Amino acid sequence: MSNFPVLSAILFVPLVGALGALFLPRLIGWGWALLAALVDLALALALIPRLGLDGSRMLAITEHAPWLPGTGINYTVSADGINLYLLSLNALLTLIAVGASFNIARSGERSRQYFTLMLLFSFGMQGVFLATNLFLFYFFWEVMLVPAYLLLGMFGGPRRGDAAIKFVLYTSAGSLLMLVGIIATGIAVSNAHGTPFTLDLAALLNAGVPNGPQVLLFLAFAAAFAVKTGLFPLHGWVPDAYSQSPIPVVVLIAGVMAKTGVYGFVRFCLPLFPQAVHTLTPLMETLAVVSILYFALQALVALDFVKLLAYVSISHLGVIVLGIFALNIEGVEGAVVQMVNHGIVIAALFLIAGAIEARTGTRRLADFGALATRLPWLAAVFLIVAMSALGLPGLNSFAGEFLAFLGTFQSSVLFGVLGTLVVIPAAWYMLRFFQGAMEGIAPASAAQDGATAVASAKKVVDLRVGEWLPLLPLLVLIFFLGFVPNVLTRPMQQPVGEILSQYNTSAGGPLGSGSIHTYDAIKAGAHRIYTVEVARPLASSAREDAGVGA
Repeated sequence: MSNFPVLSAILFVPLVGALGALFLPRLIGWGWALLAALVDLALALALIPRLGLDGSRMLAITEHAPWLPGTGINYTVSADGINLYLLSLNALLTLIAVGASFNIARSGERSRQYFTLMLLFSFGMQGVFLATNLFLFYFFWEVMLVPAYLLLGMFGGPRRGDAAIKFVLYTSAGSLLMLVGIIATGIAVSNAHGTPFTLDLAALLNAGVPNGPQVLLFLAFAAAFAVKTGLFPLHGWVPDAYSQSPIPVVVLIAGVMAKTGVYGFVRFCLPLFPQAVHTLTPLMETLAVVSILYFALQALVALDFVKLLAYVSISHLGVIVLGIFALNIEGVEGAVVQMVNHGIVIAALFLIAGAIEARTGTRRLADFGALATRLPWLAAVFLIVAMSALGLPGLNSFAGEFLAFLGTFQSSVLFGVLGTLVVIPAAWYMLRFFQGAMEGIAPASAAQDGATAVASAKKVVDLRVGEWLPLLPLLVLIFFLGFVPNVLTRPMQQPVGEILSQYNTSAGGPLGSGSIHTYDAIKAGAHRIYTVEVARPLASSAREDAGVGA
């Protein structure tokens, strides 16, 4: 089994699921899509023991095959401690989103198209996380865009048309700039070193991007990544897209797609353009802090609780960006950990929001009150997830945010202080949402309008089995990762150390301390992480278990 191309299997299983969902009868197609997501999750989890939970294994798993010879475009996919759990997160949230869409399968209203697009969306995101050839990365970046646009435009709310167009305009502009940056990066490296044109990340890192064009190239990549992240001021598409999409689709957009942007910063911008990173770090930290605080204030004044959660989501993503550009081990590790934790928590919050809306028929915060007396289990789950979103110690978000802020303080006390100010509005908006919906009394005006009549009626039931099933794995992970966060941090120690080593060697930045106590030993083997033996066929290029710990 050591030669089994597990990365390719993780990548293409959602595509097989999409094809089955398109042609099978709607309920069977829903079951097929569910099975495909479950198999993909099992394959992603099977990577964990191969890469090693103790952080002691040095090599990434890589699969390589020529695609367009002579153009620098190859099929090259890799997995290491940075994308290991993001692959699992995508598969898990796809499973949850498909499971939470049973009503669409039962109603039969374009259900085949819906589940096909959901699996294609997952396929594109797995490709983004796996690709280490820049063109292949761009290919999956665009594959990811199309089903997201169609899901929003075909199945969204009453203003879905405007939201979908805005989404496409923002993301297409960023993608076009990134495509120009990808081509220019390959040309710059080829001209500077007299080597054949290539877009494989390993070859580009070995040669090194010349210093002259790095700032422009960084900005070209960063434009696409910032749009997907919702970083200020490129966030204009986020509130409408989140509020108009069906809740299961928002679970994937906010829980996974938003991570592709911050992942891009870590995987490509930091190692490829170290001089530009050194120059532009103050700008990125400023934008991150502005995003954290501005979106938190927007959440405070939001009248629609789905839009409130949209602002909560991108405010927390600002914390991840701040950790990345701390440029030390604590900050980058915290950022990667928080990518996973944010996906878990924001998915749970949107599922809870969907359950509340299904019972009340409204999203207006002013229409809520006293739901806990009728829906005690929903209120209990909501309280747990809300406390996790606030970073309560013992729950999953605490470790990632603590590391990200710790790294930021080590890098800049000013940005550390400004970033941590978010805890004040964060506590305010989350408790406002929870207490306003679950405690107190139902507003008289809302009762007159009938907005809370359903929630006040005796026939309203608490969480159903179909709602518990998507929430349970998220609740388990909230507690499990809160108590054992080193499950996430250990596998990423070596690849994060390699990226920071690349940055420090090229840009002379200070290396953080703390998380890696055996850094010298790790650095000695770091250059091997992206090594690709291009002559080996795909089936045999997966790293053999016997050589993993060598």
